[in-house]
Amino acid sequence: MLFLLSACGSKLSGEYADKTGAVSYTFESSDKVLMSAIGIETEGKYEVDGNKVKVESNGQNIIFTILEDGSLKTPFGNLKKKQ
Repeated sequence: MLFLLSACGSKLSGEYADKTGAVSYTFESSDKVLMSAIGIETEGKYEVDGNKVKVESNGQNIIFTILEDGSLKTPFGNLKKKQ
C-alpha cells in the first residue's frame, strides 16, 4: 500500500482516527482535509510526498508519516483508517 501511495504521489481518502475517536482527520479526494479534535472542527489542505503527509491549517504545517500498515503517525499518536 505504501508503494501505491508513493508511486501515485497522490492523495489519501477516508477518515483516520485515534483509538478513542477524539481526534480524526477526513481526507477528501481533492487536497482538502477536515480535522476534528474533541468536538472542534477545522478545515485545511494536505499533500502527500512519498510517505509524508503535510497538513496545513491556519498557516501552520504538521507532518505525518504513512506507516507500512497504512496508519498515520502524528505528533499526538497514530491514526488508523476507519472501515
